[in-house]
Amino acid sequence: MTTRPRIAALLFLFGAACATAGGAGPGGKSRYMQAHYKVPDTKTLAAQVDDDAFRGKINDAATHLSRGQQAQESGNSDQARAEFAAAADIYRSALDMFRSTEWRMPLAYRTAQLYLFAGRAEDAAAMAMRIVSDLEATDASKAMGAHAAAAAWQQAAVTQVKAGQLEPVRLPTADQRAGKPLAPTTPPGAWKRFVDTADVYVQYADSDPDLKKPANERLVPSTPAQLALIAGEVHYAFDNMEEARSRFDRLLRRWPLEAGVAEDAVPLYLQTFLVLKDEAGYRTALAGLRKNFEDAAAAAQKEKNEPGKAVADKVLAQLGRYEAGATFEQGSALLAQGKPAEAAERFEAIAAQYPDSPDAPLALYNASVAWTKAEKQDKAAAAATAILEKYPDSRVAPSAMLSLATVASRKGDHRGSATRYAAFLEKYPDAPNRCLALQNLGYEYDVVGEKTQAAARYFAFGSEATCAKEDPNAAARALYRAGKLYQDAKQRAKATEAFTAASKMQGVTDEVAKSQVEDAKRIVKRAK
Repeated sequence: MTTRPRIAALLFLFGAACATAGGAGPGGKSRYMQAHYKVPDTKTLAAQVDDDAFRGKINDAATHLSRGQQAQESGNSDQARAEFAAAADIYRSALDMFRSTEWRMPLAYRTAQLYLFAGRAEDAAAMAMRIVSDLEATDASKAMGAHAAAAAWQQAAVTQVKAGQLEPVRLPTADQRAGKPLAPTTPPGAWKRFVDTADVYVQYADSDPDLKKPANERLVPSTPAQLALIAGEVHYAFDNMEEARSRFDRLLRRWPLEAGVAEDAVPLYLQTFLVLKDEAGYRTALAGLRKNFEDAAAAAQKEKNEPGKAVADKVLAQLGRYEAGATFEQGSALLAQGKPAEAAERFEAIAAQYPDSPDAPLALYNASVAWTKAEKQDKAAAAATAILEKYPDSRVAPSAMLSLATVASRKGDHRGSATRYAAFLEKYPDAPNRCLALQNLGYEYDVVGEKTQAAARYFAFGSEATCAKEDPNAAARALYRAGKLYQDAKQRAKATEAFTAASKMQGVTDEVAKSQVEDAKRIVKRAK
């Protein structure tokens, strides 16, 4: 599991980007313009300020701003960034000199915007945080400032990662960690600054007027939930598992139906339990998440919130896979503990509860194996049959056919077992278990007295190079038995062929097989 850089596509919207929202500025309770107030054109703004030096800086910044816009329109991005940075430097100088100006918050927001576009993320963050700390700022202004600051620090972090100056955010699962011990660390540099400013933004996010606009019209398209998710990922990446868990939990409670957020937060939230080796907590968390998202799905359906319902359904399907996996682990543990019947019940529960899961056929196969170990042959056969009926194209279907043949043999139905082995070989001629099926098919025919049929299968098994290489002792015994059966059937030529093949078998180590090879040699010699 690795992080996906979520860098906001920074929009360059100057005067048209903001509009008054009431409660501040002209007609409001304060003479100070808030961050969301529309900055007028340069001529109008200059007319509204009293100080000549301030007006001069506004005009100088406007010159660079105009040049930057022209460069941007002509496709010269490098020049545009340079001009925007120059304009931002002048705005910052003006705001440093005239800290009490009533235009300080909208101008600080514009300055942060220009620095973001120019690639000077740390300067952008500093200007944005001026708004947050302004004593006259409303919650809406604080939200806008913190939003821009969080985006700026995120941009700075990713830039530093690419330059090899900062550790990247990696999200290994418990399995991928392979037991590596945790080393909790305070997120370094820009990552910590991002987390801190994202936390401030989340605090004021409900007041952010920018969120009422379409994503492609915002300075920072990222939503509060998306930034909160990344903040949780940062703590996860630096092994602060309990902090990460707490953040994912709060996120899922506050924004359970935001597309692209819940689906990413849920697996990471659950992984914090597994990384901390808290299996009981993992199962409890799974149950809690299911209840929460079932409630969320029901509420979304009642409110006819189709996008929200789609998110809830997707997460519930996700949880189903995790629940199936947890039950699978329980079944495997029970099987290892010598409790095959209990294990089989767990495996069958997976297939019953999650019939559309890709793990359902494997669960049924494991149930069949477990029932066989529990000496419940009928139940083993039922599980294997269910695979062939419901999942005939699954990767365990061939093994299910072999299981049915084995069960039939154990129940004494050797003819039925032979029929199943023959069907397996016909349907899966190149299956990995072909040699086993050939050998067992010979045995089943042998038991029921079908001598020539048995001899043919034994001979096919013993003379196939792959089978002989896999188990030369079994191959030698099969060829010798084929020769004997052909002798009994008065088929001397085939008997001689089988004994000859047995006499030439290499790599035989079993004492019985070695004696049969020697006897085959004597028989062949006498036949000449």
